Amino acid sequence: MRRTLIVVGTVVAVAVLGVLFAGAATGGAGTYKVTATAIEACSCPLFCSCYYNAEPTGGHMCRFNNAYRFEEGSHWGDVDLSGVKVWMSGDLGGHFADGTTEWAMVTFDRESSPEQRAAVGAWAAMMFPVQWGKMETREDGITWEDGEKTAHAKMESGLAEVTLHKVLDAHGEQATVTNTAYWGADSNTGFRLAHSNHYYKGDPSFSFEHRNGFLITVSSEGSLPAGASE
Repeated sequence: MRRTLIVVGTVVAVAVLGVLFAGAATGGAGTYKVTATAIEACSCPLFCSCYYNAEPTGGHMCRFNNAYRFEEGSHWGDVDLSGVKVWMSGDLGGHFADGTTEWAMVTFDRESSPEQRAAVGAWAAMMFPVQWGKMETREDGITWEDGEKTAHAKMESGLAEVTLHKVLDAHGEQATVTNTAYWGADSNTGFRLAHSNHYYKGDPSFSFEHRNGFLITVSSEGSLPAGASE
């Protein structure tokens, strides 16, 4: 299990991750096309108020576990991301309208290559253009499952786990919030609502039951950001 500590200070995450994961594209296309599905949970009640307000419910914290799986055909430059998984745990803090947040732990799936991790890091920097007070990276085994009534993600080490219980209507369809943007994504298929039970056993640790959760598939494509090597 590898861990790298990055103290961000006044440097935005775009710059930090851009340096940390330099060389994500090593030749070829010069473009990216990324579609990822998230099993996402946080400390707020259902539905997450952060998407409509400058602060989380209660105004004190937004602690989260987000497990992403990249869909078939996703690529960053010439790096194939099909089937790659990554997990983000952290705390957005109590007020992030100015783009400053508390901390994040990025866990790469043990099966991913260095090139794939670099590409995922570059994608994350573009997707979440905020300033982190602290950021760390590590590796672990990650399971990711989407079932009929539940979705589940877990780290092999037991550091973190998410279980989503989908909110279903009388016809068995999952309740979905549409026409709402997701961070830096170009588009999404809607927030498919669920109640979450989740925990993180790092420092600081947290655990929540019957809180906000959802599945969402997000997509972005275009030319590689300035500074990405080709």
